[in-house]
Amino acid sequence: MSFLRLQVERDVETVINVLQPGPIGIVEHKFTDAEICETQGAVRSAVQNWRRNWNLERNLATGSFGKSK
Repeated sequence: MSFLRLQVERDVETVINVLQPGPIGIVEHKFTDAEICETQGAVRSAVQNWRRNWNLERNLATGSFGKSK
């Protein structure tokens, strides 16, 4: 498996883990602003990495890498 594919899978797993509901105790937990910001940053980073890798793989597959759109 290519490095990019593994990275995309890790990033998707991160997003899924962040979005999954937890046990009842977690649902009732009041998250701090710092926890919310950290989670938003992790999700944003995972999505950006996924998009960047998807675009790179798409461009490599179509042979348009390095060409203007």
